[in-house]
Amino acid sequence: SGALSYAKDKALTILPGMEGADAVFAINRGSVITPRMELMFDGIQRRTFSFNFTFIPKSEQEAEVVKKIVHKFKYHMASDYGTGGLGGVDGVREMEIPDFFNIRYMYHDKINPHLNLTKQCVLTSCGVEYGADRYKAYAGGRPQTTKLNLSFSELEIITKNYIKEGY
Repeated sequence: SGALSYAKDKALTILPGMEGADAVFAINRGSVITPRMELMFDGIQRRTFSFNFTFIPKSEQEAEVVKKIVHKFKYHMASDYGTGGLGGVDGVREMEIPDFFNIRYMYHDKINPHLNLTKQCVLTSCGVEYGADRYKAYAGGRPQTTKLNLSFSELEIITKNYIKEGY
């Protein structure tokens, strides 16, 4: 009887002009039909790590170092066209694999045992924000504040065995 009533209510809601009928029937019944959701295991995602840095150089020299740091991360995140593709605008191009990163959390020249280990990563996002609330620059236009936001993704999926090892 409940299934028949539900089917009748649903049949009415697909008719033009009756789109809200299921809500009216639910109010009259004093209950609603909830969708049954079955969850299926669909795999494990790779772990990601994000790091945010704010550089406030005190001199032109330090500002130059910040510029080089930002450049290094942008450079090693990027890929390049490989030599195996056909090339050209209409041709198929292959991309080389970007550089890998090995992230280690250190304490007194040793790996910090209180923080998890990370497997080899790729840099998936490198956001650069120049200036703070108000943009200020040194002579020549070098920003006085640079914020660097880095997001990494591990290449391997971390299993229980890796977790036992400290990952």
